[in-house]
Amino acid sequence: MKHIAFSILLLLLPLRASVCAAANDMDYWLERLDRSLEQRDTFEQRRLARIDLLRQQLQTADNTVRGYELAYDLYNEYKSYCYDSARHYAYNCLERAEALQRADCIAEAQNAIAFSLISAGILSEARDVLAAIHREQLTGRLLVEYYENQSRLWRDMADYVHEEPFYTKYITVSNTYMDSLKQMTPEGTARWWSYTGSRQMRDHEYDEALLSFNKLLQMGDSIDLHTKAMTYAEMAWAYTWLGEEDQAIVNFAQSAIADNESATREITALYHLSRLIYKRGDHERASRYVHQALEDVNFYNSRLRKVEINDILPIIEQDRYNAVRSQRNWLFATTALFVLLLAGILWSYWFIHRKNRKLTEARAEIAARMEELQEANRRLVEADKIKTAYIGRSFYSNAEFIEKLEKAYLAIDRKITARQYDDLRYTLKQSTLNSERESMYESFDETFLKLFPHFVERFNLLFDEADRKMPPNDHSLTSEMRIFALIRLGITDSERIARFLDYSVHTVNTYKTRIKNRSTADNDKFESLIMQI
Repeated sequence: MKHIAFSILLLLLPLRASVCAAANDMDYWLERLDRSLEQRDTFEQRRLARIDLLRQQLQTADNTVRGYELAYDLYNEYKSYCYDSARHYAYNCLERAEALQRADCIAEAQNAIAFSLISAGILSEARDVLAAIHREQLTGRLLVEYYENQSRLWRDMADYVHEEPFYTKYITVSNTYMDSLKQMTPEGTARWWSYTGSRQMRDHEYDEALLSFNKLLQMGDSIDLHTKAMTYAEMAWAYTWLGEEDQAIVNFAQSAIADNESATREITALYHLSRLIYKRGDHERASRYVHQALEDVNFYNSRLRKVEINDILPIIEQDRYNAVRSQRNWLFATTALFVLLLAGILWSYWFIHRKNRKLTEARAEIAARMEELQEANRRLVEADKIKTAYIGRSFYSNAEFIEKLEKAYLAIDRKITARQYDDLRYTLKQSTLNSERESMYESFDETFLKLFPHFVERFNLLFDEADRKMPPNDHSLTSEMRIFALIRLGITDSERIARFLDYSVHTVNTYKTRIKNRSTADNDKFESLIMQI
């Protein structure tokens, strides 16, 4: 029996060695990633099926704890899939929590809002949301989520500014929250190993961090795909800093597979992977990965990720073009060598013609993509300029026109007083001027509400229900709203507001003070809340 067991062991050793080799083989994992991406629609349909089921259940749920739980489940489904929907359901959770008057649910919803804003790269607003959370009232899971959001926020702010002394300052704050997380987490758990590894990464202890992350991965089914994706990505960065790019590529590929199989659109691994493999000369695959990453990031609508990908995309496409151009040059050299041989000339001519056609198609594709990108950027700039110019020209030209018209009326009236053109006296009516002014206000209201369609609703949310006022129709504003509409457009000078609305400066200031006193918000913060609409 001992001889038989020993023989079986000898047979299994090569198999085990091949499995270990495959686990660290770069080409093996890139092929696995390619096969996983081919099944992308299948994985996404699973997530969409869960979302549809939750939506159906939420439609029949009233404003109870169950309704809140369903909205929070929808937020969880969307938080790594689509920022806009994640933010929508996070705010929906907050509304339901406030209606239930549950402090724990309110804090949980605020954490969800902050997480979605951080994921989209809207860091300043996320910081404001976290600042509104009462830290001293949080315990358990809510405190963990709060610390995680704070740690991620300050780390992302450091990565975004990437300039001293701010970088070190922000990283230090982030590390403080990470240390707190580690202290309040039981040692040896999955979260503890994750926090430990992340903290070691920030201290540049890359070998120790890899040991911690491997401990985490050894827990198998106790960690989900999203956690695995983030862990593999952290390990990839550790290997990158250690100069082991082959292993970094393997871990980025593993992270991208986990992202794909969990239908995660808030990604980093795929475009970092494309950056590494394009350096190895695999331009076709790098181009495919970076375009897939761009599609995911555009779908999720993450501002920071878009900037990162748009930085690397032209580099990969240009390198791809250079590679094709090198092939063309090589073909020209080959043709020169065989110019004396008729058969060689014919063969070279056919071969070069075919390759040139592919080159032309590749250049046309690159040019088309670059043109689309430039056109999109041009439209954004143009839209912003049109918006600013239209509002400024429309509002101020109307005010100036009325002022000139008033002066004209006074001049004509003086002539009439001097018994000149007596027949004109009865044609001048103040009602005509008032009509022009009302027309200008209507034009202002309609233009403003097209640009800010939710202004009236958001403005009224700053008051108790009894103090809320509605304009006479959907295309107009009240006098009070009109003052703060001008402030929302950046016109904060009371004298300019008074000239536009035909009020005295004192009247404008009185209106502003009265409205702020009636609001539920702090007087000093009222105008900043208006600017956030």
